[in-house]
Amino acid sequence: MSGRFVRKSHFRHVFGQAAKKENCYFDIKLSTYGDGHHLAASDKYIIFSTGGGGGPCCVLPYGKVGRIGLSAPKLNVHTSKVQDYAFSNFDSKVVATASEDCMVGVSVLPDDPSTFTGEPTTSTLLEGHQKKVDFVKWHPSAQGILSSVAHDGCVKLWDVEESKEAKEFDLGAVATCLEWNTDGSLAAAACANKKSVIWDPRTDKAAFNFKQDFSNAKNIFHDNVGLFGVGGSKMGCHEYHLYDLKKLSEPVTEFEVDDSAGMMLCNYDPDTKMLYIGCKGGSQIKYFELTSKGEMHKLSLHNIGKGIKGFYYLPKLMCDWKKCMISKSLLLFRDFIQPVDFIVPRKSQLFAKDLYPAAYAGVPALAGAEWLSGENKAPVTRSMDPKKQDEAVGGVKIQTKADLIAENKQLKEKIKELEAKVAGLSK
Repeated sequence: MSGRFVRKSHFRHVFGQAAKKENCYFDIKLSTYGDGHHLAASDKYIIFSTGGGGGPCCVLPYGKVGRIGLSAPKLNVHTSKVQDYAFSNFDSKVVATASEDCMVGVSVLPDDPSTFTGEPTTSTLLEGHQKKVDFVKWHPSAQGILSSVAHDGCVKLWDVEESKEAKEFDLGAVATCLEWNTDGSLAAAACANKKSVIWDPRTDKAAFNFKQDFSNAKNIFHDNVGLFGVGGSKMGCHEYHLYDLKKLSEPVTEFEVDDSAGMMLCNYDPDTKMLYIGCKGGSQIKYFELTSKGEMHKLSLHNIGKGIKGFYYLPKLMCDWKKCMISKSLLLFRDFIQPVDFIVPRKSQLFAKDLYPAAYAGVPALAGAEWLSGENKAPVTRSMDPKKQDEAVGGVKIQTKADLIAENKQLKEKIKELEAKVAGLSK
């Protein structure tokens, strides 16, 4: 009887609940380029590449399900295909795009998604790469800091507020992913030469450069369990390896995920310590629970029934706690997008505080200039408890250049009013 026990976990019975057809975005015209997830979303918009001249991206209002067709509005700020996209962590209407025209685009979409007809409110092209841009990624806690990596292995750090390049780092090989750690003090990239590089983007020297076993790997920082993950295809199957950054000579754990050969898709939820793994062309999403001991416990899987092109996981604050929803995702297929919610089965309608630690709040912890000068701060979090929704979440109030221009204009108008009053009194 000593070996017959069940490991205690809140998430052993998590299941995926897929939306019915009428609650999907169907009849989409999809084009897939590059090695990214082919899809990005915020609480206001969904974006993916579509066919046409230049680099058109179909932009949909989030939540407006049904038939999309050819009439969907398109964002087209590039002259060639768009390979990757990323919405700002702090402003759900700001999206960055990576293109084959060697440019990084930053577009501001309307506050009201229903009013978007194809023209962004403002759009900026950041020039500097010499090869096509493969990935873009926003800093997790600093305002206005964006990273990008091109096909020549050149990583650039952009100060978006100033529309200029801040730093550059050479990986020495083509990157297959680009990631930040939790507080943005480190970045990581897996390379096609079967190496992973970890560095502080404010410096020119790699902190860690180690050999791993995958030519098309994906990296993830598992900071809250003190580990670093590398996953990919090896010998005709998918494996996921966990490393201790203090000893990178060999992995702490090597886990065989499945026998698929498609490019691995990964998403890590630090709140639940759950890792979701799928693959392009695969029909399953498997999920695992990680521990600080380097253990990777398989929980269950979500059967899809047909091959996916990519997936995207939405911010935790969008989850419905009344349903005990711990994760909200969008699965991308050839001609439709299907929402899938991951739920812990519970009968109680009360807030389950054991399922919902403080979640990423979506507000900056520091200004971009502060981070560039060497300061680090953990992301701002907030409680999902409905009784604590009015509590202050902290962070900093960041004034952008546009905010300062608007404030200056208001002050000038106020000065004119006061001058007019003084002139009236002197008569």
